Amino acid sequence: MVKILVVEDSEEIRGNIMDLLEAEDFEVVGAENGSVGVQIAQRQKFDLIICDIMMPEMDGYDVISQLRQNPDTVDTPFIFLTAKAERDDLRQGMNLGADDYLTKPFTSKELMAAVEARLKRVAHQREKLERVTEQLEQLENFDSLTGLPNQSGLEGEEGYLERAISATDARNRFVPFLLLGLDRFSRINDVFGYASGDEVLQKLAQRLQDFLKTVQFASGLELGGVVRLSGDEFALVLPPTSKEDTAQESGQHLLGIISQPFSIQGKSIPVTGSIGIAFYPVASTLEELRRQAGVAMGDAKRKGGDRAQIYTRPLVGSDSAKDLQLAADLHRAWERRILQVFYQPRIDIRNRKITGVGAVIHWENPRIGSVSHPKILSLAEEAGLGVAVGEWLLETACRQAKTWQDIGIFLRVAVGISETIFNDANLDEIVASALVNAKLEPRYLELEIPASTIAKAKNLNAIASKMMILKRIGAINTISQFGIADSALNYLSQLKLDNLKIDASLTVAAAQNAPIISALVQVARNLKLRTIADGVATEDAAGVLRKQKCDEIQQNNALSPPEINRLFGKR
Repeated sequence: MVKILVVEDSEEIRGNIMDLLEAEDFEVVGAENGSVGVQIAQRQKFDLIICDIMMPEMDGYDVISQLRQNPDTVDTPFIFLTAKAERDDLRQGMNLGADDYLTKPFTSKELMAAVEARLKRVAHQREKLERVTEQLEQLENFDSLTGLPNQSGLEGEEGYLERAISATDARNRFVPFLLLGLDRFSRINDVFGYASGDEVLQKLAQRLQDFLKTVQFASGLELGGVVRLSGDEFALVLPPTSKEDTAQESGQHLLGIISQPFSIQGKSIPVTGSIGIAFYPVASTLEELRRQAGVAMGDAKRKGGDRAQIYTRPLVGSDSAKDLQLAADLHRAWERRILQVFYQPRIDIRNRKITGVGAVIHWENPRIGSVSHPKILSLAEEAGLGVAVGEWLLETACRQAKTWQDIGIFLRVAVGISETIFNDANLDEIVASALVNAKLEPRYLELEIPASTIAKAKNLNAIASKMMILKRIGAINTISQFGIADSALNYLSQLKLDNLKIDASLTVAAAQNAPIISALVQVARNLKLRTIADGVATEDAAGVLRKQKCDEIQQNNALSPPEINRLFGKR
């Protein structure tokens, strides 16, 4: 049953409205003043709120202002009742988030028409959002080319990996994890064309599924699965086994299946692959299994490909050994204050003007050259510098924004907030301190909270509370790194957000990912969020994003402050 709250200080008018609504089978709750109305609205869930403007103590404007700051009531439809019909009054209410007005005196017919119109519109918006969400979930969970599950098929309690692990016992205690990459697949695209390359991947996907069924039949366990991770890279989870040699044999058998030439458009296309194999419980998490299998697959490719390689500890030149060295390098660079902050221009996609910048850390490692911003943050966490580096990045970006303002360049600066800093109990003090020390107005600071941070949260109310605090400080809130397989999608409407930032993993192949990008833009628009596309490196990608009606793009190139100055003709 539809539930409506009526906030009206006149007992007679309140009673008449409630009687009319109850006669139409609505569940109705009344509040005699604004303060009581706010308390009731925050305790109960309503489909619509009807509120008088002119009330003692707390008027209707104060009521809607408080409710629009609460994640639970921020989207609740709101109709104002007023004896004043001045344009300025109407504009003030609409600016605060009102959906409609009824001018006193009004007839029962006018009341019901306003209520039904508002509820009908809300129902339509919900249905539209549900359809888009269903479409997006399909796009998120399955690869559009092969029909295989994507990485999400490996994740969670119902994922292939967890289900196989739950079936292990004292005898069959190993779960094989295979990472397959085709050897020199780019040459197939170059020689035979991308259409032929896509058809090879489609037929390969079918061979992998047939192979898995054979392994399942031999083991007597219908467990495991095949997923496409990216490009020519696939992952397979096999049923639990009693010994590692079985997986090695399966890998060799799979190589034989892959190496049978593919018949595409009358042509015979030879293909080989490299397979890396890791095992649960040697690696206890999906992340570690992927890392170990990736190291083994890389080793197989270096040895010429067309081979299956089991991960062994340690492998010479493994990623973990390199990371330990890099973390030590970063610690020295931090102590010597070598790190710099560069800025990626943000461009309004309609007028192509620079509206802001994204702050990234720039580090030229003397051994290997430039290290990416995400890698630096990851290494900082490993080196115990996560909070220190994160605070420094925030403070430096705020100071630079103020420095630009002093020479006439007014840019919004976006700073990524790591999970470690976001979970810090003093987050509000960290942000406020950076703003105060830089003498920067909060509206010029945008805080980017990764979708993964929100998705991992065990207490959504705590997340919503933090977002509300940041909003009260005056900063702009953005959910960043939003891509496929994001469980944070369900939480968007409950958080105090301004922007949704589409992950670079989607924009790097914008044309191929256009359906997903379009769905994300639609979700953002339904929630009244602006969309920002990250990592845009080409004009072609920008064109696709412009067509999908994305609001802003953040370029892939990072510029030093003097280079930004020159873009505006400043020295």
